[in-house]
Amino acid sequence: MLLTYLGTAAAEGIPAVFCNCPVCQEASRLGGRNIRTRSQALINRDLLIDLPPDTFLHKLQHKLDLSAVRYLFVTHWHMDHFYPQELTVRGSYYSHQMVSPELDIYCAAETKALFETIGWEANRETLDALHFHILSPFQTVETGDYRVTPLPANHMHELDRTGHPHPYIYLIESEGRRILYAHDTGIFLPEVWDYLKTAGPIQLVSLDGTGGTHENGPKSGHMGLPDDILVRDRLIEMGVCGSDTQFILNHFSHNGGMVYDKYAPLGAEQGFTVSYDGMAVEV
Repeated sequence: MLLTYLGTAAAEGIPAVFCNCPVCQEASRLGGRNIRTRSQALINRDLLIDLPPDTFLHKLQHKLDLSAVRYLFVTHWHMDHFYPQELTVRGSYYSHQMVSPELDIYCAAETKALFETIGWEANRETLDALHFHILSPFQTVETGDYRVTPLPANHMHELDRTGHPHPYIYLIESEGRRILYAHDTGIFLPEVWDYLKTAGPIQLVSLDGTGGTHENGPKSGHMGLPDDILVRDRLIEMGVCGSDTQFILNHFSHNGGMVYDKYAPLGAEQGFTVSYDGMAVEV
């Protein structure tokens, strides 16, 4: 699998849209990898994780053919992870000569409900090409070349209309290789730890870095570096990760207090790669 980080920021981006804090000013001055757009990732060319408001920008920046995306997995309905208006211009007379006219969307019931609030903007041809699949925690779905297991995130602390926690992190497997994509979550819930014990070896773990160097603790919906270290060490202790596992930090906020140029060497000292927009990693 080829994992490409299209965007690596939290909801406000870096520099944040309306902010003049020292971190945002420094990011603006330095440019390059210090500029972060809202979080989104692409696996190979056909599996997309999240649909933020910056999707169109990502298409331009990374020269993407998003018509080739066949599967969309949404972590949750927060604005920086799901901008449903984008789907109203997919297909029909808005999009011609698409590689994949059909799109399978995997998400929680609350995420689909958000799309339904604006779905009237899409015509029937567009709607007929969008196929929503409502996920349940720990229930693996097989689609194309992938096996994807949604795991409940420690994030919003509320249940959806089906009675399930509706933010998800994802365990993604293809050809015996596994990625744990774990953003917008605090330290994992006990039932997630129990599941991961039997998940098999994981080759790449992408962890939430919203808190920067701050310790957020088990009750927070995000993680900082001390929490990431705790999660990394426990995964290694459990035997599902080892010396060949890549550990990557992603999903950053200016409130974390550090631009990429300063955080990257600090993360490396602790055994983490700090992601940046456009970074591609082979698994």
